[in-house]
Amino acid sequence: MKAKVVLLVILAGVALALAIAFFVRPVQPHSLEPQQIETASPSQRQEQPPTPTVSAPALMPLRAPVSKIASASAPPDPTVASASKLERLDQTRASVLNLASGDPAIALRAAKQITDENERETALLTLVTEWTQGVLGPPGQRAQAIANYGLEAGLGLELVSHPELAVLWANEMVEPAGRAAMLQQVAITLLNSDPAAAFALSSQVPEADRRKFSDAVFAGWGTRDTDAALQWADQLPDAAERDAALSAIRSVAPVGIGAALSVQDGYAVINQILPGTPAELSGQLRAGDRIVALAQGNNSFVDAHSLSLQDIVQLVRGAPGTLLQLQVLSADAPPDASPRTVPIIRDQVKFKRSSP
Repeated sequence: MKAKVVLLVILAGVALALAIAFFVRPVQPHSLEPQQIETASPSQRQEQPPTPTVSAPALMPLRAPVSKIASASAPPDPTVASASKLERLDQTRASVLNLASGDPAIALRAAKQITDENERETALLTLVTEWTQGVLGPPGQRAQAIANYGLEAGLGLELVSHPELAVLWANEMVEPAGRAAMLQQVAITLLNSDPAAAFALSSQVPEADRRKFSDAVFAGWGTRDTDAALQWADQLPDAAERDAALSAIRSVAPVGIGAALSVQDGYAVINQILPGTPAELSGQLRAGDRIVALAQGNNSFVDAHSLSLQDIVQLVRGAPGTLLQLQVLSADAPPDASPRTVPIIRDQVKFKRSSP
C-alpha cells in the first residue's frame, strides 16, 4: 500500500515538472526585424550573405519622416519663383542679343518660337532695341500700336526707318491687319527716297486690299510732301487709279483756304492759318476770327450760325481756282459790329516736311 502511494507521488511530481518546463520555455522569433539587422555584430554580418537589392523596400519605414512631410506640404517660396523667372528673362535677352548680330531671319524666327508670352515679348523687344540701336518711339505710341495691331506689329512698327528689317518682320507675320499696317508705314517711309519701291510693296498684300494700300500710302505722302504726291498721282496711266490717288491726297491736304476751324458758341472760329495758303496770302484773316456767313462765288451768303463744323468745312472746300467769300468778325469785335467780307480764291493746300 505504501509503495503505491510513493509511486503516485513520484508520477505527480514528474507531471508537474513537465508542465512547468512546457510553460516557461523561451519563445523563438519567427522573423527578423530591422532592429535585429542593425544591431548585429560585425562577425555575424560577415557570415550572413549580402541582402538582395530587391528586399530593400521591405526595410523602409512605412511613414515618411516628419521633416519630409513638412517640407512637402509647405507653400513654395515666391522669392525663389521670382528669381527663376528673372533668370529666364535674363537668359532670353542674352540669347537674343547673340542672335541679333547674325542672320536677322534666324533671330526673328527664334524669338517668335518662344512659347512663354513674357519671354517672347522680351525677346522681340530686345531684337527691336538692338536693331534700332535703342532709337525707339514714345512708349505711349508703341502701346497704342500694340493695342491696335497686336504685340508683333506694335513692336515691328519701330523698324519702319529700317525698311529691309521691317519688311522681313512683316513677312514673318500671319495677322493680316498688323502686317498691312507695317507695310504701309514702310512704304510711306520709302517715299522720300524711292517712291517706286514704296508702291511696289503693294504686291505683298492680297489683291483685294491693294487699292486700300495705295490710297493709304498716297494719303501719308500727302501729309509729308503734297506737291510730290500730286505730281506722282497725275502721272498714273489708269484714270480710276489717278482719281483714287487724288482723292486720297485731298482727304488730308484738301483744296480750300488753309485755315483750321473749330466751333465756339455756334460759330466757326479760325484756330490756325497754315503758311503759304490762300488764307495767309489774303492778309485779311487772323486766328480768332469768327465766320458768320459764306458765299460760293457771287451767290447769296449762307448764315453759318448753328451749322455743324462738317457742313462749314464742306462749304469752305471746293475746286481749285474758285471763289469763296467769307463774312467774318474779329475776336475782339463789339457785339454790334458789322462783319467784313473777305474774298479768297481756293487752292490746293500743300504740306512739306523734311522727315517722315
